Order: sequence, then structure tokens, then C-alpha cells
Amino acid sequence: MLQRSAIATPTAPKLRTVMALLAMNAGSVVGTHQLVEELWGENPPPSSTTTLQTYIYQLRKTLGLGGSGTPAHLPGDPAAAGRDPVLHTMMNGYLLGLPEKSLDSQEFVARARRGRAEMAAGELEKAAVTFRSALALWSGAAMTGVTAGPILQAEEVRLEELRKTVLEQRIDIDLRLGRHREVIGELIAIVAQQPIHEGFHAKLMLALYQAGRRSEALLAYQGARTALARELGLEPSAELRRLQQKMIAGEPVIENPARTSAFPASRTDPVTRLPPGLPRLVGREAELDQVGAAVADRLASAPAVLVLGPPGSGKSAFLTYTAHRLRSAYPDGDLYARLLGPDGTPVPPETVLNDFLGAIGVRPERIPATLEERARMFRSWADGRKVLIVLDDATDTAQLRPLLTAGPGSAVLVASRRRLVDPGLTATVELPPLSPDAARRMLADACGDHRLAADADATEGLLDLCARLPVALRVVADRGRLRPHWPMGRLLRSYRTVPDREAGPEGPALAELGLLGSVDLTRRLLGAEERRALHRLAAAADATVTPEDAAGILGVVPGDAESLLEHLVEHYLMHPDPDPAPGQPSGSGAGTDDRYRYRFSPAVRAALAVLADPAGHPGPAARGHGTGPSVPAPRNAARADAPVLVTR
Repeated sequence: MLQRSAIATPTAPKLRTVMALLAMNAGSVVGTHQLVEELWGENPPPSSTTTLQTYIYQLRKTLGLGGSGTPAHLPGDPAAAGRDPVLHTMMNGYLLGLPEKSLDSQEFVARARRGRAEMAAGELEKAAVTFRSALALWSGAAMTGVTAGPILQAEEVRLEELRKTVLEQRIDIDLRLGRHREVIGELIAIVAQQPIHEGFHAKLMLALYQAGRRSEALLAYQGARTALARELGLEPSAELRRLQQKMIAGEPVIENPARTSAFPASRTDPVTRLPPGLPRLVGREAELDQVGAAVADRLASAPAVLVLGPPGSGKSAFLTYTAHRLRSAYPDGDLYARLLGPDGTPVPPETVLNDFLGAIGVRPERIPATLEERARMFRSWADGRKVLIVLDDATDTAQLRPLLTAGPGSAVLVASRRRLVDPGLTATVELPPLSPDAARRMLADACGDHRLAADADATEGLLDLCARLPVALRVVADRGRLRPHWPMGRLLRSYRTVPDREAGPEGPALAELGLLGSVDLTRRLLGAEERRALHRLAAAADATVTPEDAAGILGVVPGDAESLLEHLVEHYLMHPDPDPAPGQPSGSGAGTDDRYRYRFSPAVRAALAVLADPAGHPGPAARGHGTGPSVPAPRNAARADAPVLVTR
């Protein structure tokens, strides 16, 4: 289901994969590392970055895709409507801009949305026509002819689930309109292909029963029971059994079958698992509006909003605060899970699903053993319900994908310490440091405007010390409440004057401001070689570093150094700045399209100076060596000082 009006079709399998991934994410940046993972998996060749650049060049040439740098108009901007397809090189990847209605998949989703609106308005005949036109766009399985990696496989599953949902709704309408005989043959074929889908079994029973073929309807029930026992070891759901009993008794049955599922338990009270939220959130009004707009756009599957930000930006607090604001729109309950353990170990998705199934009332002995079966059972329960699912500290897409299983009417909120790209994520909201006004307001709420005004210089010093990060500001605000007699200068000195510590002012402040642990957890998401390289860069690099600089420090080729730097940007451990053109000062913004200098934030750099390196040795600041740059290790040094091999 790629672009319908392509000028040419790439013949090389990897070119088709790149084009498919860019097309399925049209209008969004696809990260370089995501393309590399999709093409080569977890062990890409050393030349993967260069080879990918060659593929991009070939796509531009073969398909006539212009563009190189940042687009003048973002996709979705009315000014970009009707333009030719264009492939842009972005800071961390590539963006394919397409005119509206260029993809069958996009058109399918749009028709599905329109059909639902018509169905909700009672225009059943019109909705049936719309649903049929949506299904007519399918000529086979999604991604036919494409060698799909993990991201495209997830998108293929999403589209197939959406197709089945639309098919169910179209058959529901046919049954309500009395077209029982017309759908019997179709349903027999569908049940043969989907033997454990109880919804289709129920529809086949209803169609046969309403057509006066009660004995065959009861035989269809026995077929469903046999398939469920053979495939899942389950008995038919209570809804399916009630339908059978009504047919045995010759009672009337409803035309629109009730939602059926393999969920073996029953509970009517809503599930509530959210942790307590903040009574007030300062300075995040724009981001709250972004989340609200994203969850309001309920398309074919549950909207899933990803919340990102650097260490200390308050992602967890924002997530729970937002969830409490939204929970009234989800009457069937809310579920919460933290996907990263306190020791930095990712929580397996099967463990999360085990907890979710227990929370909704599934007895332990009925919870399936495998991840796939647990995901299927939870999806069956969530189908037709309005549930809010909150996932904090997601570590990667492999952990996240099995949890993005809620159906239309539900919503998923996700927070992560790193950028994630997945078709199941429908929107991204980034949390930068607070604005100066918002940061000052956060201190004023705790300390009072009079204290801030009495010592403006100390107030600015506190804002700088906290880097306007909400986590640090909240710690300072709490101390200000506990010491109402302290002026702001005394509050500032309490962080900068710490006896018996040789790490300098920044290290202790980070530990006391709650930033050290956050940087440490983010750092633990990296591989061992990447963590080692991170520490060497933080110790040896200047204020900003180019890939060539990093290559010299680490003893690797510039291409590998650039891959590492971009990976650190992905984790918010470094920040990119355009590499200034010749004659332009650094930070002027006048740079080339695809070259960048990279810098550590003061908070991250100071934290790495205190934290132990991957070998378990304390950082240079903790050893009393200060936080300044050190001399790069020689390339032939042994063990911890040896050149770093950057791997993924």
C-alpha cells in the first residue's frame, strides 16, 4: 500500500524498504538509526551510514524526488498542498513530503473515519458504501513486495487490524439492514481465515440464525468452540455462550452482535491504576494543548502520544498530570506502568501485560504464557472500551509495540528518555526547559514574589543553576518552603557551598537537585561501549565537538563518531547545533544543511563528571580532578584507555 501514483518503482529490495518506511511516515522525520535498524537489524555493517546515503541519492534520482535541506513548508501546511513529492534531509534523518491522498493507507484511514461518522449519525446505507470503498483499496496484504523490518512489520500489523475492524463494522451494518443471506458466504470464508476471532464467529451465527438456518448456526458455535480450545485452550466467551443459548431456546437475537472477546473474566467497575498527580503544573500550557489535540483525533486506532525531553524536564510528572486531566473522558478506566526499573533495567512487555490482565480481573491461571497471547487477550478486552493507558519511561520500540493494542475510543500516553519512531505513535510532544517567566513563577509560588524581588541576582543564579528544568526547580522550591526565613541569596549558597566535597559546585548541586539520578538512568539505556565513549567525550571534548573531533578522541573513523553523536542526541545527552559556515561564529545558525557541532548541556556534563564510568571507576570530579576537559587518551593505550569501538 505504497504511493499509488509513483513515477517509477525501485527494483532493489533495500531501496523499496527505505521508500516504504519513508512513505508510511510521510510528513514525519524518520531517524537515520531507524532506517539502519530496518535495513540491517541490530548488527549493521560499518558502512551502513554511507550506504544509506547512497540509497537516499538513488531514490531521489529514480523517483524524481527533489529536496535536500529543511522544507520551506511543513507537511500539512496549506502552502504545501498539491506540491510534488519531495525528500528532505533533516537534522537526524529524512522526511518525505507527499501531496494529500498520495498513499492508499492514508486514504483508507480517511474513509474509515468518514464511515464511522456516518454510522454514528445513523446513515447506515451511506456508511456501508464508505466502508466498502475503504476495503476496496486493499488488493492484498500490506507491504507486499517489501522486505519489512521491525517498524514496517508493526505497521503491517496495525493496518491489518484496522482492516479487520472496518470489515467487522461493515458486516454489522449489513446485519442490521437485514442482509443476512448476502453475508453468509463471506463470513464462512472469513471464519476459516480467522478461526479464533470470536466476533466473526458471532456474526456468522447471527447471519445463519436470522436466515432461518438455526441448526447451522449452532454448528457454527461448535466450530468456534473447537477452534478456541485447539488454538488457545479457552472456552467461548460468555457473550458467545449467551448467543448460543438464545438460539437453542428460539429467542429473538439482536441484529448487531454484542462485542465478543476471549476475555474470560467479568467486571463492571472501571479499572483505576494512575499514580497521584501534581495539583498544578507550571509552564506547560502549550504542551498540554498539544496532547489534548492529539487524543481528540480518534482515528482507526487509539491515539498514542509520546512525551520526550532531556533529563530533569519533568516527563513523568507531566505524564501523570495530563492523565488525571484526561481520565474523565475514559469511563472504562485507566492503566499505568513504568517500563524502566529503578536499577535501569527495562521491564519486559509480557510482565506489563500480565499486570494489566490481572488488574482487569483475569485470574492468574487464565493469563496466557506467551507475549503474543497476552497481547491478544488484552486487545480483545480493550476492543470497544474507552481506556486510558499510561506508559512511563519506555526504553525502545520493541518493548512498546506489544503495549499499543488499545482500540478506537481509547488513548495511550507514553514518556521516554529517548526519541522513538513507530507507526503506533501518532503524535510527539517535547518538553524543553521552562521559559524564564515560567521558571520564575514556579519559584515565586513557593517562595513569594517579595523574596524573589528582594534579591533578583540570586534568583537569576538559582534559575541558571537549575537550567530552568522543572525537576531541579521543584527541589529548590521545596527547600524555599521549608526555609521561609531565608533570602534567595542564602538559598543559592546552600547549594553552592557544600563542605568536604571536591567535585566543585556543580556536582553536589546536581545530586541535591535530583538531576544526577535522571542522567544516570538515561545513560544506562546505552550499550556498554557507548557509555564508555560518552564518558570519554564528556571528559575530553571542548564546549562543542564535530564528528572529526570526536573521532580523534575516541580513535574511530568520523562516520562511526557521527553515528555515536547522533545516538547521544537521540537520548537527549547531547544537542546538535548547525556547523557554522566559514567565517561565521559557532551558534550563529548560519550552517550547512547536513553538518552539525554537538554539545553537552552543563547538567549532563557535570553529572557525567560525578558518575562512575562503565568500568565502575568514579568520574573525574568525584576523584577530585575537577570537571574540566582532559587530554585524550593515546590510541594504543590499554584497556579503559583503548580506542572505543562504537557499536549499535
